[in-house]
Amino acid sequence: MSSVPGRMRVCLVGKYPPIEGGVSTTTYWIARGLAARGHEVHVVTNADEVEPRYRIRLEAADAQMLQARFEGGGSVRVHHVEPFDERTMSHIPVSNPYVSRTASLATDVLRRYGCEVVLAYYFEPYGVAGWFAATATGSPLVLHHAGSDLDRLARRPDLAVAYKQILRDAAAVVTRKALGGRFLGMGVAPERIVDSPAQPLDPELFTAEGPRLDLDAAAVWRGADAAASHDVPTIGVYGKIGVTKGTLDLINALGLVADRALPFQFAMMVGAEFGELLQPRLDAAGIASRTLVLPYLPHWRVPEFIRACDAVCFLERDFPVSIHGPMVAREVLACGTCLVLSGEIADKQLNRGDMVSGVNLHLVDDPRDVVSLADTLATVLTDRAATRRMGAAGAASLAARDERGEVAAGWEAVLRRVTQPVSLDPPDGASARRSALEHSVPALLVYAERHAPDVVATFLASERTAALPDVALELCDALRDVLPSRVGSGRGALLDDAVCHLRARVRASYDSPDDLPPFAVVDALGGATLTRRTAGHLYPVRGNHVRVEVFAHDVGSVFLSAFDGAYPDDPLQRAVDGPTYVLFQKTPNLEPRELAVNALTVDLLQHCDGQRTLNELVEELTDALAPNPPDPTDRTALEDLVVSAVAELHRLDVLVLGRRDPVWGWHRGQRSDLSALPHLRHAEPERVGLVD
Repeated sequence: MSSVPGRMRVCLVGKYPPIEGGVSTTTYWIARGLAARGHEVHVVTNADEVEPRYRIRLEAADAQMLQARFEGGGSVRVHHVEPFDERTMSHIPVSNPYVSRTASLATDVLRRYGCEVVLAYYFEPYGVAGWFAATATGSPLVLHHAGSDLDRLARRPDLAVAYKQILRDAAAVVTRKALGGRFLGMGVAPERIVDSPAQPLDPELFTAEGPRLDLDAAAVWRGADAAASHDVPTIGVYGKIGVTKGTLDLINALGLVADRALPFQFAMMVGAEFGELLQPRLDAAGIASRTLVLPYLPHWRVPEFIRACDAVCFLERDFPVSIHGPMVAREVLACGTCLVLSGEIADKQLNRGDMVSGVNLHLVDDPRDVVSLADTLATVLTDRAATRRMGAAGAASLAARDERGEVAAGWEAVLRRVTQPVSLDPPDGASARRSALEHSVPALLVYAERHAPDVVATFLASERTAALPDVALELCDALRDVLPSRVGSGRGALLDDAVCHLRARVRASYDSPDDLPPFAVVDALGGATLTRRTAGHLYPVRGNHVRVEVFAHDVGSVFLSAFDGAYPDDPLQRAVDGPTYVLFQKTPNLEPRELAVNALTVDLLQHCDGQRTLNELVEELTDALAPNPPDPTDRTALEDLVVSAVAELHRLDVLVLGRRDPVWGWHRGQRSDLSALPHLRHAEPERVGLVD
């Protein structure tokens, strides 16, 4: 225990400078915020081994910001893993043992400094390493996730099993309220799922007042004629680059602005390597001579860069991780610089309701419309005074909602929750069943208590299980017998569809110990583009947890409740007439997967059973679909249609493409018996008439 009353010793395992990016930023500010409140924080990290393209440039003056002591006795101390030594650490197959090294160091730090709790942020390798250290020392583990570890890494079957285990073992899982149901489905106890405190910003640094970066002095690459100047407006961007980051959209739009003979310079804090990669694009747009490339600066110096710009753009769009929630927009607003923001990111902001395009920021619905984006940038450049006023208005709009010092206090409360647990009497049977139903089928529960309160009361008072998903499925079955007669007006069939749709959704939302692996074989396509040339020899195999239901109505939104608890008086009005095929899939990370498909897609998936190659599948389906005698043009179009459908289903992880190996049989071995591949069409006895 801590020697000072109220002080905690925390082992924080995660990303840290010199790693750039949002997770490293958040970890840094959490550590510093806790230390400022008097706690002793020991950061365990492999950050010093980050590859050059994602490395922050640190200087001697930054040392006091990396490891700090505060007046109240709090401190941040950083522990780096020992350098990887190929001679002493290498093994076959070759790998850098990040998990083992980080786990060993974290275990040692916990024991050596008497830390009471482990806070691990990001599953790989920090969550796994933190779980090992917590288990080895008997310490509580608080596990925090980002977007890409949950919705990208955890989608991979060979990673998901380990991640789910550490989540179930954690004393607390810190997440957003909207994602809590997914962790319930993984087996995390409801009382261990904790709402995440807001992403922290240091209110002393992220302000409109403060030093401005000398862009020219900081630049590591510049176009032939580029030199930072205060005489022309500066458009800035920082962070990772990429198509979905809107980087190329911005470059192309600035090229159009340059064609209008408007003066400006373009400052990119993206690191030297990425700056060089972008040079051909900058040349093609005709703006290389106006561009300055800066290294990644430490998190605490980012405000200097923002304040040096007239406007900063953050144009992320179509990002593959839908729950990704970067804090760049808040950083720019807090510094009083004009923000040019994509509609996709604006919709993710807590202060979305305060954002007014043209008043406190510029919103660009779709950055791919480069002409519209260029018009917005031209507006920024032509009236610098108005642009400054907009930046000030943006800072004022954020200040009205900013938590300021409450973020660190929120993290402190999360840690105290597991280091000083409060004993609570377990809920009784009826309370436990109600709690489970409120978590799993809240909209159905509300509807049932309006129309059949006696049935719900009897159900809750019974000796039925409170375990999920069983209790939710049993309620669905009980209500199917009585609700149609209660609603009347010939709506029984519609209601039955809605309850059965919800039942299928529940089945796809909860893991079971008896579950087969997600796929029977290992995907062999890798990152290649799926074509008949690259994948024709591979065998399409649908997932073990893919099911198709057929409904007489589109009822997917009937029992889909809003997070704020609002629910319509007559949810059946949400239904749409017409038969609907719905594909339900239990994904490895329990990301909701419901796809509207057609009969041809169902037939295609039925054939994806590992018994035929992609080429054989294309030929077989084309023979069945092509007119007789076939027209060569039509046949080619049908073949392309089948390949495109397989490619899209592969992209969605509905199927994999396995390879038969002359040594192992299936490449990398089978995960389950292909002959046990569940039937695609799921039909309960009561629904045979509708399905078949």
